[in-house]
Amino acid sequence: MSTSPEPAARAQSAPPGEAADAQLAARILRGEHAAARDLLDAHLTPLYQFVHFRIGRDRGLVEDVVQDTFLTALQTLGAWEGRSDLRGWLVGIARNKIRAARRQRAPRALEDALAESDAEIDAILADVAREPLPDQVLERRETSELVGAALSALPADYQQALLAKYVEGHSTRELARAGGQSEKAAESRLTRARVAFARVFELLARKRGGLA
Repeated sequence: MSTSPEPAARAQSAPPGEAADAQLAARILRGEHAAARDLLDAHLTPLYQFVHFRIGRDRGLVEDVVQDTFLTALQTLGAWEGRSDLRGWLVGIARNKIRAARRQRAPRALEDALAESDAEIDAILADVAREPLPDQVLERRETSELVGAALSALPADYQQALLAKYVEGHSTRELARAGGQSEKAAESRLTRARVAFARVFELLARKRGGLA
């Protein structure tokens, strides 16, 4: 029998991010329809990207997996114990759905690389702050599909920082203002995001045969 506290109880003593997740879970478990919508609004885009870059261009299948992931999450939310944030928990469910979908079709090379690399990507993200920054990786002209796959493997805040800086062209000061942070904190997050992207990109490229 689990001894983990209920979501509402965890929310009272957890750090802000974890508390928000616990509060949202508690609202959903109370049957608040708006809370289920909040879960969808917060996680739909990153989850869709995660599934898309592992399944491919079959939009219908991607949407089916994402929908099935959210339905399973809502049906089993009472089993969530807060050992990972809600995004990580949703990703875990999605991975199982993706494996089931793959068993019904021939996988592509990039799907294989992503599937085989999940544990290594987790390890990269766990120690990314201690790694040097290989700037040259970000300058390589590789396929947009591989870039997208690397981005989809990163936490949502890393994705947002990289897209805002390198796609939308925002300054570090603007990133700090948008995130309610100091410029130093925003620059630190951006650096960690670049390191994570570079290492995941290289890992996937090697597995795909694109780098020596």
